[in-house]
Amino acid sequence: MSILLEFVPSLFVALAFDFLLYKTGATLLGFASFSASKNQTLNYSEFKAAKKKSNKGYLLQYIVGILFYALIIVSIAWLN
Repeated sequence: MSILLEFVPSLFVALAFDFLLYKTGATLLGFASFSASKNQTLNYSEFKAAKKKSNKGYLLQYIVGILFYALIIVSIAWLN
């Protein structure tokens, strides 16, 4: 039981990190398309439900979020 309790905080952190990547990607896509994007931005409870169903509902926004933060990390490493 104690082993299970060790993984609970990391599970919450992973889910929050996933939501942060999704929200960043959705925001960037909204800015890039001047809010003409057909993709709707989900709130946290809708995001959890979509994640349980399949990855197709939020995959594009998630990938854009990952690429955005990867670009920031690469640019920081390049400038230092």
